[in-house]
Amino acid sequence: MPNPARIFISSAYDNKLIPLRSDLKKELEEAGHNPLLFEDNFYPWQTDFMKTCLQKVMESDIFILLLNENVGTYWETDKCTPTYQEFRTAIKEGKYVIAFLDSTVKQIYEEHIRLDLDRRYKEYRKDKYRNPDYTIDIVNQVISEDLGRAQRDKIKSIHPFTWAFIYDVQAARIWTEELVLAQAPEAYKKIKGYLSDRLGEGIKLVPMKEDIHDNAIAAQDFTIYQEYTLNLLSYLHMGKITDWGKFLVTAMEPLVGDYIYQRPGTMLAEEIGKFEKCNALTVYKKDDEKVRICGYAGATSPTPEYDLINDDSYVVSALTGDTSVIGYSEDKNVLYYAITSNDYVLCFHYPLDQTWSNTKVEAFKNEIEYAIINTTLYTDFLADLIGGIQYDDWK
Repeated sequence: MPNPARIFISSAYDNKLIPLRSDLKKELEEAGHNPLLFEDNFYPWQTDFMKTCLQKVMESDIFILLLNENVGTYWETDKCTPTYQEFRTAIKEGKYVIAFLDSTVKQIYEEHIRLDLDRRYKEYRKDKYRNPDYTIDIVNQVISEDLGRAQRDKIKSIHPFTWAFIYDVQAARIWTEELVLAQAPEAYKKIKGYLSDRLGEGIKLVPMKEDIHDNAIAAQDFTIYQEYTLNLLSYLHMGKITDWGKFLVTAMEPLVGDYIYQRPGTMLAEEIGKFEKCNALTVYKKDDEKVRICGYAGATSPTPEYDLINDDSYVVSALTGDTSVIGYSEDKNVLYYAITSNDYVLCFHYPLDQTWSNTKVEAFKNEIEYAIINTTLYTDFLADLIGGIQYDDWK
């Protein structure tokens, strides 16, 4: 075969599964494929071994998942395992997934876990308008609150994450075949059947992206930041901004959009939407019992002033609470991010993609703020700069 299919075999490195992994590798090689197993062909290893594993998942065409009662290494902080992270990467990358689940484990899951877990998961979504960050949290509720003593005794030898893993696999609409270790040849036959169907359709090989060196990125970012600060300072004279319109247009230039993730900053970060490039920026200043506009730029027709008792204004809420505030207009599909600096309030306008609503914004406020924080290299400098200027043009 001139272009053998690259097939990633994923499982916990369990003694019961080692012979299966080895024999499956041999069967696939004899069929002309290129199986990928971490114990055989993942060299050279990177310092972060998971980077090597996930890179191999991304390089593969097909992903075979083998699950039994052993979850392998479980990271308490990240609430996942290496195998689960490989699976999530395969789903994210759009790989063709073939999943096998130990028949005994599957039977226990169906009899004692699935119904209560599915009910609680759906209740969470109905109540919170979002998926839970970690399915394992719902599993633990099921075990502690829904199962009887006899049921808990029956599953006590199986790590709870097993049930979370199975649920997430099935939630991804991946059919789980039963795996009986004593009937391994039957599993090989099924896998070959899947491969025959899939390869008959034609597998698109995803070209590798070029690596970008971190030091090159850092140098580029520094150059952009240096140019940004110098450009803004050029609009200052005697402690005042000479042209608010041009100043704020310059201030918005590097505030590009970004993706918003559930579980941001973790191994299981999952994209849930995005905000677009900042398209408007307003600056207000406290003046006695009011907040008055100092300047604005972009796609906005700002309110000239607000009373400090106006609870409906994001600008007032930010100033009186001395904190950042996130607001949203469903009619305009625009996210408002207001931050304070001394007596000033800066309000950034970010269009959102069409997947958002008031309910979704409220459900993911923390995740949205986390995404916006990535722009603080620029917004913090801008806020500090504006917070120290003189403004008395009303007088």
